Amino acid sequence: MDLSVINDAARAAHLVGLALGFGVAIMADLCAARSLFRPLQDHEFDDLHRFHRTVAFGLTLFWASGLVLLWLRTGFAPENFSPKLITKLCVVALLTVNAYLIGRIGLPTLMAWAGCRFGALPMAHRLRLAALAGLSGAGWISALTLGVFSAMKTFEWDVLSEIIGAIYVTFLIAALAAAFLSPLLNFALERFRSA
Repeated sequence: MDLSVINDAARAAHLVGLALGFGVAIMADLCAARSLFRPLQDHEFDDLHRFHRTVAFGLTLFWASGLVLLWLRTGFAPENFSPKLITKLCVVALLTVNAYLIGRIGLPTLMAWAGCRFGALPMAHRLRLAALAGLSGAGWISALTLGVFSAMKTFEWDVLSEIIGAIYVTFLIAALAAAFLSPLLNFALERFRSA
């Protein structure tokens, strides 16, 4: 079989995996963010579980197609790995671990506190959920950034680590700020409703 056909098929599958993972992860984050303003409803928990399964499928497709592309481009020889490629592998590994933790920690925590707004959760739970959300957003934006900007092919590790590091720090700070400030939002919503 012609290797260019395998390459094109793997690239197409890779893009589908990215689109599924990124698009559905954003939908899941927006759905979960509703808990800042009101308790989530039963159908939203069903949606979150469905979103999680879809993201897991997208990540599986992303890994499978990525490994095919890795084999075609490098023959799995470490000396052929560029800084961008190593960065991509690290980002996707973090996304995979984070998706696993969302399924094992994030979703069960949200379900255990069904009927509560995010700001009413104990601080430890809010921080864990915020960290998972921040890592998810940062990971998918980083994967998209690494895939879209071809100029990054020539970047050395120090430049790539600054760019990707800045994305992760920004998302984590925003998520942790939501965890700390959400009780104030609860207070403001209660005042508004009682006025």
